[in-house]
Amino acid sequence: MYKKIPFQDCKALLSHFELSEDAAELVTSNLSPKDAIDSLYQNSLFLDLTHFFCHALPMREVLWWAVNALEIRRDVWTPIELGLLQNCKQWVKEPQEGLRRSIEQKLKLVKNDSAIFWLAQSVVWNGSGSIAAVDSPIVYPKEFLYAKAAAGAINTAAVVPEWKEFTSFYKSVFAMALDLANGGPGTLSN
Repeated sequence: MYKKIPFQDCKALLSHFELSEDAAELVTSNLSPKDAIDSLYQNSLFLDLTHFFCHALPMREVLWWAVNALEIRRDVWTPIELGLLQNCKQWVKEPQEGLRRSIEQKLKLVKNDSAIFWLAQSVVWNGSGSIAAVDSPIVYPKEFLYAKAAAGAINTAAVVPEWKEFTSFYKSVFAMALDLANGGPGTLSN
């Protein structure tokens, strides 16, 4: 069992997201999270494994993981995207409503096909504040909406812009996720 994934089996986790057909054949509700992670990794079902980690880890760890994953590709982000990445990193370290709302406004400057957009969206949708306009009644996001956006950010960063290193990217980010799951900082060791 992992320190930050305290589930005995996958039943509760699988109720929050849907696996691909290939993954669903391997990962059943009675399987332990460790066995599920190992099976998805060994079968190179990286999209599913990303979603699994994003739903299994606590919210702040998921967002921290996504920030660190996207920093791997920092050489491809625009200056606006890099600024938003830093804002997201700052929010994870010190979650403040004003910063979350600022990130929400800066989302308008980034295309929704960008991994940075989905990272920022995951911060906005984290559940700590309303997703309605500031002067509107409070509306909280659907549970685990942040996890779907974070998985989208990581999976998009793996392939957009296109490059040949997506497999090594996934191996690096899954090493980070395992480190987080075991209670570590979830950063790449250089």
